[in-house]
Amino acid sequence: MDTNELTPEKSFEIITDVINEARNRFEENGFIYVFWGILVTIASLGQFFLLKAGHEHISYYPYFLMPLGAIYTGYYFSKRKKGNMNIIGRINSAAWITLASNMIILGFVFGSFLRENLDPVILILMAAGIIISGVSLKSKLLVYSGIFINLSAFVCFKLPWEYHSVLMAVVALVAIFIPGIILMVKHNRSRNVQ
Repeated sequence: MDTNELTPEKSFEIITDVINEARNRFEENGFIYVFWGILVTIASLGQFFLLKAGHEHISYYPYFLMPLGAIYTGYYFSKRKKGNMNIIGRINSAAWITLASNMIILGFVFGSFLRENLDPVILILMAAGIIISGVSLKSKLLVYSGIFINLSAFVCFKLPWEYHSVLMAVVALVAIFIPGIILMVKHNRSRNVQ
């Protein structure tokens, strides 16, 4: 009798161990959430102040920070993850690249078509990315943040357009920046324990 035979239970255990190891290797230090929380807040408040100052025709200019932020994010992850990205990291990256590309295209190409529906749609896409990240990192904080962002999108549909950017800034601070800080603290604590 061969004791090395693979039973269904043993196969499932091996697969579970491989997935857990992949999750552990794809750790998040929170920096990118802090970065985007600040960037979205600055751009959103910039738009709000331009609107209040009567500069509606250029009120979208602060959002030109978004493509620059996307380029920096790509550079950041290319340096950070060089050669050791696992399946969880690749799925998370592919999801964010797809969602971010769509947010940028919607904002700069279809913004005039979507008009007052642009911000709620962007928030829905943002929520999807945060929830995907939360699930892949096993972070309830990010999952709850994504749900908060998604609910904020529905509120945004009902909010007067000139206040969308204020809601976006609040959402960025509460559901992206603060969770990023919490992830940073958690990451630093776990590194100090090791």
